[in-house]
Amino acid sequence: MTELYRPAAIDFEKHNRDYFESTDESLNTWQRQYSKQNRRKDFAATWVVADAEYRIVGYATLTMSGLDLSSAPAAIAKGAPKQVPVLLCGRLAVDRRYAGAGIGSTLVQHVLTSAIELNEKAACKAVVVNALNPTARSWWTRFGFSPFNAEPDNLDLYLLTKEAAATLAALQQR
Repeated sequence: MTELYRPAAIDFEKHNRDYFESTDESLNTWQRQYSKQNRRKDFAATWVVADAEYRIVGYATLTMSGLDLSSAPAAIAKGAPKQVPVLLCGRLAVDRRYAGAGIGSTLVQHVLTSAIELNEKAACKAVVVNALNPTARSWWTRFGFSPFNAEPDNLDLYLLTKEAAATLAALQQR
């Protein structure tokens, strides 16, 4: 397998967005058609793992968000203001040809490191994800993410920033 680089902010002049092919067409389409305009408008930052030819083999999008207290899980809502500052990982995808190579785990490490760094500079109570489907939900829970509520079809998950360091340490020992 080719050499891969650590997550880096996407460079739209350099990175090959057309190469990327996950198993979900909506994730492919977003990365190819919407990542650039979302970055330009400061709506979402895309971080990529690429090979030596700058072909994207995995990506994650990050956005600062405010979680409404009425929809927040108890672990986030306790003693919080009306809007709780969170880091939203809106999308995370790996090229199907690189499935199982640890790229997803590498991107999760980047997301959690970003949350910890943001929390030191401003405030970031948790990382929030909306899993694409039940399989993705199960994948996120392997990293310590918890569902917002106990309903089996709930795809909203979170990990408190104060718990992110322990998750990072466990990932780095793998």
